Formats: sequence, structure tokens, C-alpha cells
Amino acid sequence: MKNLIVAMTVMLFGVSAYAQNTGNLLNNYISVKNALVSSDSKAASTAITALNEAVKSEGNFAQKAELQKATDKLSKAGNNLEKQRAAFNDVSTVLWKLVKGSDKVTQPVYYQYCPMKKAYWLSKEKEIKNPYYGSSMLTCGKVAETK
Repeated sequence: MKNLIVAMTVMLFGVSAYAQNTGNLLNNYISVKNALVSSDSKAASTAITALNEAVKSEGNFAQKAELQKATDKLSKAGNNLEKQRAAFNDVSTVLWKLVKGSDKVTQPVYYQYCPMKKAYWLSKEKEIKNPYYGSSMLTCGKVAETK
């Protein structure tokens, strides 16, 4: 019986930690997206480092290895805005799987698509602000799915 209680406690803690972690990863991701929308490679680089560290420090979750690989690739872009944008889609598609599969995300998350780049991103706002083109094509895109 004692082992059952311990196991249940660990499972409940893991579920609540998972809920918090998904939100934490999403918030770090949104910081990267916003910096790319603003075409600020230096701010993007700082936000990318924070996202990469957040992924590394999280406990195990289904997409951890895939997300770690994608954020590592994004980190290697350095301060090069075009390389950051090129690597951003991989992070976006993996994070969407995580967010979409989580029943703990309490606010709407929009999975948006840029037909010009054939690339996706996540947003907390329905309004399109394209991270792949910044101000040159800020509203290019559409909402593909909503969680």
C-alpha cells in the first residue's frame, strides 16, 4: 500500500511538473518568435539560449530528444537572423506536437503557417505576425490549427 501511495505521488508530481514545463517551454519559445518578428537577431539569440537551456533542464517528456535536437540546431545559428529563421520551423513543429498533446495548456495556442516559406510557428495571438519575414511580410500567413 505504501508503495502504491509513493507511486501515485510521483505520478501526480510528474503530471503537474509536465503542465508547468509545457507552459515554460512555450513562454521561452514565444520570446524567440517575438524577437524574430522584430528582426532582432541579438534578442533572438538570447531567447534561443534560454529556450535551449529550458529544454535541457526539463524532465523527460515524449518529444524531449527531438526538441533538444531542434533547439541545438537553432542555437548553432548564432546571431545570424536568416539562419535563426531557417532553423525555427523544426522547433515549431516539435513544440506544436507537445502543446497539442498536452491537456494542461489553459490558453489558446495558434499554430500558424507561412505559405511563402512553407513553415509553421506557434502564437498566443490569432493575429498573424510572421517570424520568417518580419516587417517585410508581417501579416503573411494563416492559422492552421488552434489548441
